[in-house]
Amino acid sequence: MLLSWLAACGSDPPPPAPEVALRPVTVALNWYPEPEFGGFYDAALRGLYRDAGLEVSLLPGGPGAPVLELLASGKADVALTGADDLLVRRARGLDAVAVFAGFQDSPVGLLVHVPGPTSWAEVRGPVAAEAGSPFQQFVWAKFGWEGKVELRPTTGGLGAFAQDTALAQQAYVTSEPCGAEALGLAVAFLPARDAGWNPYASLAAVRGADAGAPWVAAWVEATRQGWSHYLDDPTVANAEITRLNPDMGPDRIGCVTERQRPFVTGTAGVGALEGARFEAVAAALTSVGQPVEAAGAWRAP
Repeated sequence: MLLSWLAACGSDPPPPAPEVALRPVTVALNWYPEPEFGGFYDAALRGLYRDAGLEVSLLPGGPGAPVLELLASGKADVALTGADDLLVRRARGLDAVAVFAGFQDSPVGLLVHVPGPTSWAEVRGPVAAEAGSPFQQFVWAKFGWEGKVELRPTTGGLGAFAQDTALAQQAYVTSEPCGAEALGLAVAFLPARDAGWNPYASLAAVRGADAGAPWVAAWVEATRQGWSHYLDDPTVANAEITRLNPDMGPDRIGCVTERQRPFVTGTAGVGALEGARFEAVAAALTSVGQPVEAAGAWRAP
């Protein structure tokens, strides 16, 4: 009717509204496509980022992925890392600020056999862990394991663990527990948070100058919605993750998705950041000879 009325009046119809340019955002993941990034994939696949005015690209990582270097060089706008790594790198001069936590609780812990220890205080046998890492040093000091618990090297594989029922192994809740169960092993997972080591993981960091930018606030809110959707229904994102990473078969991806759920939500809510948590991680790192400061390391957009 409007066009007919305009034609009758001899007027041209109004030009179509110009398309709004989307702000490109590159997110550097610190590992291969897996459920630990499910909320980020969900936000992209459901169009939540586009609705927020963003054209988001998710850049897969892998072992030793230089995500913070990509951020510093401007090749990435957002880098996913851990709160411990972020604080250490900031102490060395890195300009990066955390704005969103994909995992409220650290996915790190110990994989143990069942029957076996049910708490950190009960661990007595050999432990395979990353020697010299802040996590390993903190746990050994916290529980007085030096000279009492044999430290063995770990490659991340499950061969030695499967052969030795006395062995406990450093693990990620998103990896080794499901792998061990697929081998038919009866296992339990002791979360590092219960030992007092609890850095945020899948922690999104941006350059300091960007921390207060409108696009960051828009990205955080869209990401929060993506994670909420993913927790309700991971089907869409998991299908894409499996396509990108065939090692994530239906059984494996379903196991990981469920095991990680409480680590994503924590007690503070999806994506939340709290200064006290950064202070606790800074204190833990300082206690093992890596003095760092929590001040200025995070910002809630």
